[in-house]
Amino acid sequence: MKGRLIAVVGVFCIAILIFSGTDAQGMKPDKPDKPSKSNTEWIEFWGDLVGGQPVDGCCPNAGPNPPYRMCLDFEVGGFPAGTCYDGNLFINFFGAGRNRQYIVKFSKEGTDVAIKIIGGVIDYDRRTKILTVTFTDELCVDNNTGQVIAEVNFTLVRRPY
Repeated sequence: MKGRLIAVVGVFCIAILIFSGTDAQGMKPDKPDKPSKSNTEWIEFWGDLVGGQPVDGCCPNAGPNPPYRMCLDFEVGGFPAGTCYDGNLFINFFGAGRNRQYIVKFSKEGTDVAIKIIGGVIDYDRRTKILTVTFTDELCVDNNTGQVIAEVNFTLVRRPY
């Protein structure tokens, strides 16, 4: 009899806790939204690729690829060397481990300007959060056809803005 009484009282206490918890959840104030962190970076190129500007939200693997103004010091898509384009940029690590490289893709919608460069020597300073990638004699290929366009030399710097 004593065991049954303890069991009934225990079930009764658990039921009260469940109902009071359900009721209390409806009375809690909503948590304020977390302030959004700015994901703006300064991305700069010099050498055969030239550009430098703040970019917001660059560059998740699935896109979107942010707008960027890039000047190319080589002929591409029938346009002469030194032409500047307003297009879209994608930059990120490529590969893993010892063979890790960096990829740069740039394209201008509605034209034949779509380049891809993979390679570079990566230097990341964890303290300052500055990434520097030096590309030396890397192949720049047409991202649409895979044909080699030029051999390029440039430096990419990516840092918090």
